[in-house]
Amino acid sequence: MYIDTLIRTLEITSPVVLLVLLGVWLRRNGAIDASFISMASRLVFNVSLPVLMFMAIVNAENDGKGHSALIMFSLGAGAGAFAVAAVAARVFAIPVVSRGAFVQASFRSNLGIVGLALCLNAYPLEGAVLGAIVLAVVTPLYNLLSVWVLASTSGNVRWRDQLVEVLKNPLIIAIVAAAVVRWTGYQPGPVVQKTGTALGAMTLPLALIGIGGSLSASAVRASRRGTLLAVMLKLVILPVLIVAAAIGMGFRGAELMVLALMFSSPTAAAAFVMAVSMKADGQLTANVIALSTLGAAFSVSAMIYVLTLAGLV
Repeated sequence: MYIDTLIRTLEITSPVVLLVLLGVWLRRNGAIDASFISMASRLVFNVSLPVLMFMAIVNAENDGKGHSALIMFSLGAGAGAFAVAAVAARVFAIPVVSRGAFVQASFRSNLGIVGLALCLNAYPLEGAVLGAIVLAVVTPLYNLLSVWVLASTSGNVRWRDQLVEVLKNPLIIAIVAAAVVRWTGYQPGPVVQKTGTALGAMTLPLALIGIGGSLSASAVRASRRGTLLAVMLKLVILPVLIVAAAIGMGFRGAELMVLALMFSSPTAAAAFVMAVSMKADGQLTANVIALSTLGAAFSVSAMIYVLTLAGLV
C-alpha cells in the first residue's frame, strides 16, 4: 500500500520536476538563454496557455455549474491566504519596504503553470477542467490583492489601469471566450480541435523548461529571514491550512486534489514582474520564487502522499 501510494505520488510530481531540471541543465549548457526564456514565456502566456484553457473548458463534459462550492472555496482560500500572509508580515516584523513583496510572494501560487501541470498529471481530463475553474476565479483575485499590497509600500497606484490590465489578461479573455462558446452551444470542428490541442500541448513543457532555465543559484544562496519565512508560508503553512479547511468542508477526490495542488504550488513567476514594476522588493521576490520552486518538489509530493494514504483523493 505504501509503495503504491508513493508510486502514485511520483507519477504526479516527477514529470514537473524533471522538466524543471531539464531547463536548469539546458541553461547551464548553453542550449537555451535568457532571450529564449523570455520569448517562450511570452508565447506561453499570450498563446499556448490561453488556448489550453479554452479547449479544456469548451470540451468539458459539464459546464461548471456543479462546482459552485469549489468556486466559492477557491475565492475564500485565496483571500484567506492573503490575510494570513499579511498578519505574518506584521507579527514577524518584516520591514515596511519589503512587506508588500513578502505578502505577495507568500500567498500568490503559480496556478497557471505548475499548479495546472500537477492537476493534468493527476487527472488528465477532469484536472484540466477543475484547474481551469480555480484559475479563472483566483487569477483576478491574486492580481487585485497583489496590486493592493504592493501599493502599500510603493506609493501611489492607478487602480483603473490595474483593472484594465486584469481584464486584458489573456487567460481571463480565453476563459470568458470559452464560456461564451459553451453558452452558444457551438462545438469547434476537427481542424480547430486539432490545432488547439497541438498549441495547448506546447504549454507545460515550454513553461516548465523556462522556469528551470530562469532559476538563479545566486538568488537561492541569498536567503534571508524574510525569504525563508515566505517560503515556509507558501509551501507548508498555507497549503496545510487550506487543505484542512477543504477537508472540513467536505471536499474529497478530484476536487480536493486540485485544491491541494493549486494552492501548494510555488510562488508565481509573475510576482517578480509585478514587484519590480511597482518598485517593491524584487530581490526578495526572486529569492522566494527560486526556493519555493525547488522546495515544492518535496512539499507537494508529501501533500499528495498523505492525502492519498488517507484515502481522501
